[in-house]
Amino acid sequence: MYIYVAVVDQKGYDENGPGSGHIKARLELASGEPCLIVPYRRFNMKLVEELKPRGIAMSGFGGHFEDRKVRWFWGMDEVLHQAEVPILCFCGSHEVLGFAYNQNLRKTKSLRDPIIRKLRPNEDFPRRATADPKLKNRYLADGIFPIHQVKKDPLFKGLPKNMLMRCSHSCEVKKLPRDFELIASSAHCKIEGMRHKTKTLYGVQFHPEAFAAPYFHGRTLLKNFADIVNDYWTKRS
Repeated sequence: MYIYVAVVDQKGYDENGPGSGHIKARLELASGEPCLIVPYRRFNMKLVEELKPRGIAMSGFGGHFEDRKVRWFWGMDEVLHQAEVPILCFCGSHEVLGFAYNQNLRKTKSLRDPIIRKLRPNEDFPRRATADPKLKNRYLADGIFPIHQVKKDPLFKGLPKNMLMRCSHSCEVKKLPRDFELIASSAHCKIEGMRHKTKTLYGVQFHPEAFAAPYFHGRTLLKNFADIVNDYWTKRS
């Protein structure tokens, strides 16, 4: 079984469900395993110990970190540090992973959006119009972008050096945590992908789970993660 941690508003989850059925289905197709969706504020190490998932994926999300209490991420933080389970974090959860290993979330009063860099003069990158004053003159990655492999990794098996992945973000991990190594980068975001040096723990700023025709590199990456999960448990058996 897999767990998919959905970082969603609790009220919306309780009233309407997680809205992540297509991602659940894609994780199930890639892994051949059933996948349980869990809202992030109900997710913690105790649940992982009870359910014993083979793999964990953590969602991207919109909105601002400032609008969420730090303690709401404590369960994710606990699992990211303690779980002996392969984990893959997407976009916003990739940023949570950066926070979790760059600072002590138990002693942090609030989190601020790690807003992506400003556009340079005459820089001709595609960007989406926004009325958000926080993002004025900022790069907004919204579409299919080339992601460059910085380091060979099983997560990228069978993929070209310049992968085409769905991006949808205005924030980024600003500092590579000491316990991690950089595995992917792009023209607009240096830390597109990172992995823990000793744990089977990955974060990607892009959205492999949001692949769409004719761009299927994300689907290959999900399958590669499933293979990593299988190898992990084979070596432990």
